Amino acid sequence: MKKALLALIVAPLFAVYATFAVADDAVEASAETIKEYTEMCLNWAKDDDINNEELKPYVLKCVNDELESEGYKKVTDVKI
Repeated sequence: MKKALLALIVAPLFAVYATFAVADDAVEASAETIKEYTEMCLNWAKDDDINNEELKPYVLKCVNDELESEGYKKVTDVKI
């Protein structure tokens, strides 16, 4: 009985730990990859008629979405 209770307590904690361990395995993207994603996102911003005030946040979110989907770490800034 005690082992089952202990397992019920420990299992969720282990699952959370495993999730964070996997998230930390992301690698940094090369400068070239970030540049390519930035250019792609700038083109999408033009297609979406994003104004200058919203351009940088739009491109940063777009680049980070692409990086994350490819298993890379997010960036804090992009050069436009």
